[in-house]
Order: sequence, then C-alpha cells, then structure tokens
Amino acid sequence: MFNRNDFSHNGGKHYTDPISYRYNSKYNQRGGRKNYRPESNRNGDDVDTLMVSINRNLTTDGNPSQNLSSRRYVTKHTQDRRPTRPTYQLKKAQINQTGWWRVTIQQAGTIGKERVMSTLKAHCPRQFQPYHYFIDPHTKAGVFFVNNQQDADMMKRANGKIEVQNLDILRIMVGRVSAPIPSMDEDLRPHFKDYLLSRRFNKQTFQLDLSNLADDEDLSSLGIFPQFNKHGFIRDVVDIINKDLPMTRQLDLGSNNIMNLYEFRNLHLNNLVQLSFASNQLKHVDNFDNLKHLSQLVHIFIKNNPLTLPNNKCNNSIDDIISIIQQKLPQLKRIDDIDLTPAIRFATDIETIKLPKSLPHYVPNDMQTFLQNFIEKFYRLFDTHDRSELHACYHDLCMFSLCITKLEDSHVPIRQYKYGTLILESRNLQFGTDNNKRISLLRHGKTAVLDFLRFKYPLTKHDGNSFHVDVISTTNNRAVFTINGLYKEVDQNTNNPIRCFQRTFTCAPTTAGILIIADHIMLSNAADAQIEKMTHSSTTSSSQDSNNQNNLNTNIDIQNQEMVQKFSRQSGMNIEYSILCLQQNNWNYDKAAEVFLDLHSKNMIPTDAFNKS
Repeated sequence: MFNRNDFSHNGGKHYTDPISYRYNSKYNQRGGRKNYRPESNRNGDDVDTLMVSINRNLTTDGNPSQNLSSRRYVTKHTQDRRPTRPTYQLKKAQINQTGWWRVTIQQAGTIGKERVMSTLKAHCPRQFQPYHYFIDPHTKAGVFFVNNQQDADMMKRANGKIEVQNLDILRIMVGRVSAPIPSMDEDLRPHFKDYLLSRRFNKQTFQLDLSNLADDEDLSSLGIFPQFNKHGFIRDVVDIINKDLPMTRQLDLGSNNIMNLYEFRNLHLNNLVQLSFASNQLKHVDNFDNLKHLSQLVHIFIKNNPLTLPNNKCNNSIDDIISIIQQKLPQLKRIDDIDLTPAIRFATDIETIKLPKSLPHYVPNDMQTFLQNFIEKFYRLFDTHDRSELHACYHDLCMFSLCITKLEDSHVPIRQYKYGTLILESRNLQFGTDNNKRISLLRHGKTAVLDFLRFKYPLTKHDGNSFHVDVISTTNNRAVFTINGLYKEVDQNTNNPIRCFQRTFTCAPTTAGILIIADHIMLSNAADAQIEKMTHSSTTSSSQDSNNQNNLNTNIDIQNQEMVQKFSRQSGMNIEYSILCLQQNNWNYDKAAEVFLDLHSKNMIPTDAFNKS
C-alpha cells in the first residue's frame, strides 16, 4: 500500500488536492481500488473543516452559522466519505458575495430623491455605498446599485418597514443584475464629459482614446459603468463627441465589447482620419456601411474581431474582408497594418463629376413654338370622330407600335378598366413570345397606321392640362420627344375609362413639312389620384373654354385683325384655320401664303379648313 506522503512526494496527486470528477471516474473505471477510503487528516487541510468555515462566512450578518459541536458532528459523519472538490462551492460563495444588485424604491421621485436616501441611510443598521442613484422618468421610482450581498439583503429586510416623515412607506425591490446599466442622465453626463476632456483627449494630437473604458476605475468611482454593447450608451457617447469633441482626428474604441456599428452612423466628425475598432466583437462586415459618411477616414483598425478570424461567420478570408470594406469605404488607404491599393473606378473619379440639376421636363427654347403648334394640331385631329385628316401628319414610310402595360400589383391605387380587343394589338415584349406576331403588330406605312388608328383605336378625348413634354434628341436631322398625359375613351359602348399614356414621336423635316416617321404609344390604366385630378381639371376648363373662345377673336382682332381677314378672303379658309396658319409661320404673311399654296397643291389641307358655316 502506497504511503500517502510518498505518493505526494513522487509527484502524484495528494488525496486532499482538488481532483476533478472526471479524474475519479477514470480512476475507478481503470481498475482502481473501488473500496479505497483514505483516512482524513484532521491536522492538515481537512476538506470538511474548510466547508464549515465557508458556510460560516456566507451569512450576511457575519455570525457563525454552526457552533463547535455541530462542526464536530459534520466532521465525524463525513470523515469516511471520499474527498470532493470544493471548487464549485468556492465559486458559488464568490458569486453570492460579489456582483451587482439593483435596488428600486417606488415613488422616490414623488417623495423626494434626497429625502428618501437620507431616511434610508438613517434607518439602516450599517452604512452602505449606493452607486448611481437616479429617478426613472417613466415610473418615478428611485434606482441605485450595490455590489455587496450584505447590502442587498439589508435592503430586502427594510422593505415596508421604513416610513418617510409620515408621507409613505418605502417599498423596496432588490434584484440581481450582471452589471449596472445606468442611463447617462443629467447628473452623470457632465462628469462623463469632463472626464473625457481631461483624461482621454489629447489636445495636441486631437486623439480621443476611449479604449477599454469598462475597466476604468475612475469612471467606476463616478458611478459610470461603460457598456458599449448597449445601444443607449453608445448613443450618449456619440452625442457627447459630436457636441464637445468635433475636432477629433483619431478615435480609439478598442477593447470595448462593441458588437455592431449601427449607432456610429450618427458620428459626425468631419476631420476624423483614423478609427480603431480593434479587439471588439464585430462579426459582420456589413457593419461598415454605417461609416460611409466619414469622408476623411483613411485608416481603420479591425484586428482581433470575430470577423477577422479564420473561422468567421461568413467564411471569408482576411483578403476578402479587406476588399469588401474597401468597396464600402473607398476613401480608405490603410486597414490595420496593410496598405491598400487605390480602388478601381469606372472611367473617372465619380466625385469630380458634377451632374446637371434635374428638371421636371426639358424643351429647348428653339423647339417650344414648334412643339406647341404640333401638339395642338395633332391632338385636335386625333380626337375627331374619323381621324381621316391625320394623313397630313404622317410620313409615307412611317411606323407605329402599341404597348399595353399591366399594373395589377402596383402599390398605387389604380382603377382597373378592361382594354377589350385592343389588348390583342399590344406588342408588350414581357408577355408576347411569338416573334412573328410581334413583327405583324409593328405597322409599316401611312395606310396601315391610319387604318389602325381609325378603325381599331378607341375614340378619345385628351386632357391637355395633363400633358408633360420631354425632348429626348434633336440630332441627325431628327426630333425625338415624348408626351405623357391622360385621355378618356368616349365610345358610347364603354364606361369611358381614363387611360394614362406615354407617346414617343420621331419627326423629320420633309418637303411637305415636318412629318412623323415613328409613333409609339404605351398605355396603362390611370391611378385614382390622376382620375380625380383630371375630373376636376375638365370641370374647370369646360367653363373657361367658352370664355377663351369668345376672347380668342377679340385678342386676334386687336393684334392682327386685318391680316387674318385678308388671309381668310384670299385663301378661302375659315378664320380658325387662317389664324392657325399665320401662327405657325410667326405671323409672316408671305411665308404663310407660300406654305398654304404648297399644301393646297398637294391636297393636304383638311376640308374642315374651308368650312365657314
């Protein structure tokens, strides 16, 4: 049989040493003596005596929990037991003795912050240290923290037993917390700001060192326990930096248990060039989207974060992570100790390009008169019953196409009207898959275009007040422009639906004037808001049209009455067409007469122009 002292001397485990449960299990499983019962050493570090001492010290009042006879009783009845490891009990004792407790006193804000605390200290049998006593603005309860279980138990025993000057009985609630989580109220904020300015900010280098704030004893003595894993605390810190330290050029936030950078999207430091998040808990590279506004930032530290480890959550290599961060923050020149190559941009530096100011519509000055006359004439002819006079507007080799869009899943409220047989004429490439059909629906030549507009396209009444015109191009002797607006179908067999249209014209000058060589219409049902606006507009304009018609001749008579009368007599046209011809030629009588004779010889003047009834 081994001598105990010899076993210990030869490097083996002493039986009173802390031995893990796993060690004992393996010993028994591998043929050790199952009936082995070592004798207790009363003169040595007896385990049972140690446990009795621990239990005695665990009481909150400091008095021994067992007398000598009970201690002997425990020792006598446990001396034959196999020794156990006291580590678990020691840890439990340490946890119970240390830590943090939150003490909440109801209605302390109503009674008075200082009155409650002075009364509580006066009635407690022992002095205690409260940390960060504040009034909750929502519940009006007083809250403070203690880091001693004896103080916590004393607060529990005081619940309902202390009266504040015949005002109220103090109701006290006590609960364990992992650490104080105080809000940065008006009491603590000035102290925290002064501490940062005096102890953490270098006025020569404009460097703000906020690394490892949680272990700062000076802050703890002030009742401030920084917790950068809490959004509220980061928000307060960012606000203080923005207001009191906007000149910061280097900011170190290392070793603060920061888990995300969401609140740093509000960090406004225009001069910040270096930023450190080293030794934190950042796991996702998307966090760096919150730093895009820091335009002067050129150097960041990210080492010792979970995202930089080989087994990071996204399985990205460190090179991939650096590349992604550089894409998000292209102004960076250095990450940790790695110099970055300049980011590849498309064609040129985006920041040097100054885009022109966006306009609601665009029509060149030299095209305004032409477009005004074109739109007025075209839609007056288009809204006639048979549209036969539209032949004067199209080139012999013109093209026409129609596309109908479906917006059933739109987020905008839209009145759903059916299109009837017109839907069969749509060349919507999203729904049509037959190439032959697409080609057949693209109409070529004036005859095919006019036949479609006269016999297949529904009768319309356009709302000129809804028109929106944009000129796309005027190059290569072509004018390409779009007209957006609304019209109502006026066929008696329908419920007069209101459509929203976009019409793209391509026009070119010819010997017969400027003619349409390509016409594309895109249709959709109008939104409810558009319908309401058009209905209101038509009601208002109908009352104005009669007045405008009566005033038209009066205004013309005042300006060019004699010219209109003379042109009407010599051309044989009525007053309306005579005015239109003169307006299109800028009231140049000779030029208007030349254009009239040319169009009349080609039989291109509508018959309505000579109707004077």
